[in-house]
Amino acid sequence: MNMENKNYEAPEQKSGKESGSDSTADQTIFERGAEAYGQAEKTVSDAYDKTSEKVGQAYDKTSEKVSETYEKAKDYSSENPGKAILIALGIGLGLGLLLGAGTRRSHNGRFARPVVNALSDIAQEFFR
Repeated sequence: MNMENKNYEAPEQKSGKESGSDSTADQTIFERGAEAYGQAEKTVSDAYDKTSEKVGQAYDKTSEKVSETYEKAKDYSSENPGKAILIALGIGLGLGLLLGAGTRRSHNGRFARPVVNALSDIAQEFFR
């Protein structure tokens, strides 16, 4: 890499009053830059803290709702084991038919859709 073609020069030091005024101007610019950096850092930190708090609250609410739903499902399956088994069997059969109809080129698709719809209706009736 040829450094001779590039014009990199150190700033010249001036003597007398001009040097002092340049130094003061440089100091003022530096202080303003440091102040702006500090304000930006504080703003970003505050935004991060608020976002972190909101995400934590959303996680807690979601976790609570999932736990409640899970407990309801456990209670329902304990009170109605036969229905729970039939629902699980229907869901498994429906998913099997859907996945099987989507991967094979056969006429199973015309049977899968009505079966899945019927099983969905049955499952909705049980969970109302």
